[in-house]
Amino acid sequence: MNAKTQPHDLPEGACLTAKVPDRDQALLGDVVVNPYRLAPLTAIIRDGGRTLSAGHVRVLGRGERGVDIVYDVSDRSLWTYGGIPVFGLYPDHVNQVEVSYKLDGERIRERYEIYAPAVRLPVVAKQTAALPEVEPVKVAPGFEKRLYLFNHLLAEIPGGRAFKWNGLGGAAEWDSVGNNWIADSNGDVRWYLDIEQIHDSNHRDGLGGTMGFHQTRDGKLIWGQGQTYSKYDLLGRKVWQRNLPDKFADFSHEIRETVNGSYLLRVGTSDYRRPDGKRVRSIRDHIIEVNEAGDVLDFWDLNQILDPYRGELLETLGKAAIQLADGVKKQDERLANELAEGDLPFGDVPGVGTGRNWAHVNAIDYDADDDSIIVSARHQGVVKIGRDKQVKWILAAPQGWPARLQDKVLKPVGEGFEWSWTQHTAWLTGHGTLTVFDNGWGRDFGPTRLTGNYSRAVEYRIDEAKGTVEQVWQYGKERGDEWYSPITSVVAYQAQTDTQFIYSASVSFLTPEKLTTSVLNEVRRGTQEVVVELKVHSRQPGSVGYRALVIDLDKAF
Repeated sequence: MNAKTQPHDLPEGACLTAKVPDRDQALLGDVVVNPYRLAPLTAIIRDGGRTLSAGHVRVLGRGERGVDIVYDVSDRSLWTYGGIPVFGLYPDHVNQVEVSYKLDGERIRERYEIYAPAVRLPVVAKQTAALPEVEPVKVAPGFEKRLYLFNHLLAEIPGGRAFKWNGLGGAAEWDSVGNNWIADSNGDVRWYLDIEQIHDSNHRDGLGGTMGFHQTRDGKLIWGQGQTYSKYDLLGRKVWQRNLPDKFADFSHEIRETVNGSYLLRVGTSDYRRPDGKRVRSIRDHIIEVNEAGDVLDFWDLNQILDPYRGELLETLGKAAIQLADGVKKQDERLANELAEGDLPFGDVPGVGTGRNWAHVNAIDYDADDDSIIVSARHQGVVKIGRDKQVKWILAAPQGWPARLQDKVLKPVGEGFEWSWTQHTAWLTGHGTLTVFDNGWGRDFGPTRLTGNYSRAVEYRIDEAKGTVEQVWQYGKERGDEWYSPITSVVAYQAQTDTQFIYSASVSFLTPEKLTTSVLNEVRRGTQEVVVELKVHSRQPGSVGYRALVIDLDKAF
């Protein structure tokens, strides 16, 4: 075999070497690393003008414990990419890549050596590595081929500057750099998003943390970022990237595909007129539904559906003053720290009333059975809302809800029931239950504590007709502080493996002198049997995990 370097145009920082077979009659075209400039650990082996079919790729694992990445390539993908897409290269390594394909009815097999460059991402002071370290603690047989996408956020913006909205109440834009990568079950980086291609703190449409990653039914990735939302494939090829519709602003946390092919996004509004006449930017309190073309099909204004002046949990967290607008009466005496109008600013600050972060919606799900949405509002609870904008039920402690919603609060039945507190994600499982990540900050309206806390992945069964809720499973409570994540995190049922996928993403967040740790688990449904545990150690001050998810290559190519 002779080493051949294929000439082509490369983006700055990308490198390429490829060793290919001598048989010129079987040799394909150039090997292009990072073909779309967004995913540096991918490549395309060009077809060289030939018509290929039935592609197959195997990226060989590195070292004794290395994980092979193996997948088939559809004819559609061979045509789309003009060759064979290669996913899962190790960074700063000469990768061994085996491919096969049919050409003129003959099955041809070849091996390529493809160098991928080292990880290159923004850095901050005292950082010790480009990405967090993923430490495999346990990987049970049958889970060795798992691929996990990690979505972390870095609060400090390297070289950035503050960017604030000065109109309509002065709501500060929430900016952050996203670290987004895929690791295999051995903890090795096999893909990452070159965030500098899409994030820019000095421009409006480049602001915001990349959040809400999901893999769609067609294998693509969706996410949102500040004033935009996007859909790309795993090679970094853009399907679309759009600005939010003009009536809305400030995406973060969640974008979801529905079974109808539409998308649900958590946003605020760019211009909201309150009952007192003030015009503000509303904060994390609207859900919009858009179609594939970006047209708004519907929206849910939680200021009208819920009660933006319910402040029980905000008061408990000790981070917000409770301020009532002129003419608004207190629900009860728990809202004892009412301030004079004007003492609490508008903007992305915890507080009651439209124009402040009273709801903090962090997750959405869609129930096709009755065309409803399920909303996780961190500062209020979990709520199911119909297309008619009427509340069907509320999964939250009963204190503080107004009279018109009190009968919507579910009544606990069964043994061992606990409410969820400052929860993240509230997603249907597909077998009649709902999973919630119960963060536990502000539990039982108690004060913030640095020790003696716990978080849980919890599964509830809700009887809408009877208005009851039963707790059927939980995991994590017994692990206490070493598994406690006061913010972020996720639990999502995996039908293929019948496991609950859990990411406790912000351990040690309340201890500023410590770097955060995240713990990824897969637990067999209905049991305490852990089949996967990975610990993710931050190596960047200010970095915190948001979510993670399982990546399915079978539908990607």
